[in-house]
Amino acid sequence: MFFTVMAFMMLSTIPTQVKAADNTKTVTTATTKSDVSTEAALSARLDEIKAMDMSTLTRSEKKELKSEVKAIKSHQEEIYVTAHHHHSGVYFGAGGLLVVILIIILVV
Repeated sequence: MFFTVMAFMMLSTIPTQVKAADNTKTVTTATTKSDVSTEAALSARLDEIKAMDMSTLTRSEKKELKSEVKAIKSHQEEIYVTAHHHHSGVYFGAGGLLVVILIIILVV
């Protein structure tokens, strides 16, 4: 019974190496000078937008600024994810986890 439980536990997990083999995108973690300068320019532009007096702007200008802020923030998140995103750990499948829990309940 012990070996059966261990077999189910081992088959219900997916190591990160298997997940990493499925990834077809190449991610570069090295930051270049252009990335750093782009990040600084984007941060400076966000500060400029925050310092603006929004009461004098028209509705369409506010809408343009809002879309620009969203674009800048998504670009910054993209830079952060490509530079700092690391996968580690073991992923459990929901079905495998359910089977293991059921077996443990049945044994006890």
